[in-house]
Amino acid sequence: AGQTSGAASQARSLPSHMASAPPAARGGSGDLDAIDAAVALLGDEYRVKYRKTLTPTPEQLASLRLRPGRNTISYRIGATVLSAYVYLLNWDTKLVISDVDGTITRSDVLGHLLPAIGLDWTHVGISQLFTNVSASGYQLMYLSSRSIGQANITRDFLNAIVQGKHRMPLGPVIISPDGILPSLYREMILRRPHEFKIATLQEIRALFPPDVNPFYAGFGNRDTDEISYKAVGVPVSRTFIINPRGELRRVSTAVQSSTLSSLRAMDELVNSIFPPLRRRAERQWAMPWPLDIAASTAAAAATAANASAAAA
Repeated sequence: AGQTSGAASQARSLPSHMASAPPAARGGSGDLDAIDAAVALLGDEYRVKYRKTLTPTPEQLASLRLRPGRNTISYRIGATVLSAYVYLLNWDTKLVISDVDGTITRSDVLGHLLPAIGLDWTHVGISQLFTNVSASGYQLMYLSSRSIGQANITRDFLNAIVQGKHRMPLGPVIISPDGILPSLYREMILRRPHEFKIATLQEIRALFPPDVNPFYAGFGNRDTDEISYKAVGVPVSRTFIINPRGELRRVSTAVQSSTLSSLRAMDELVNSIFPPLRRRAERQWAMPWPLDIAASTAAAAATAANASAAAA
């Protein structure tokens, strides 16, 4: 969501004696005292202008005191409160991107309409697949060209998906900062939703070290999703396209493999496609465990016996 920065510009210059005076002479220290003095002198002729920005400053981020994982933030304007989430991720986090409409839902248009009246229009097995991917240590990230006005609806929709005992894993929900009309125009008229997605994913990748590619895999339902994922470095072999029947194919294969013909079939292979990740410390210090403990023990005893015989 857009934020107003603290930087203010004056609609009318301060009197010269105030502009050159030290902070103490203005009745205080800093810009706020100067603004108060200007308002007192100029009254209604003085206006403060705010600049809209989508990127918080390092100082603003530091003031949030974020914890690893999901953090809740709230914007308050009068009696109105709007909540959102900020995710603090490790530099070596592996992200799995998923489109929403037509990928989690069975179609783009009906995926918008039917959940609003209480009907489930999601692909069968999508929650279980993504739950198992998340359990292996990967971070799901949901990407949609929906407008900023649909942020709460989209987040609530994902949180409300329940298939059996499986829910959709928590993850950042990234949507367009544009309004409804510009988003619809880009999506329905121009047919170029990938322009927003590519730019957004490039900004996310820039948050990680230059030699690290955080994007491990991507799920989509259109050619534009393939274009978006390829442009930001998602491996072609781990880019999956799902059709309205819930059938999956890898982008790199022209013919669907029988083992990847459905979400449930892919879930059976999730450990081979998404091998479990271990924490960084474990990857550095873990030693390979002997496959046959008894054989390893016998070999060690035989080595010790040979060494003793040689010494004798």
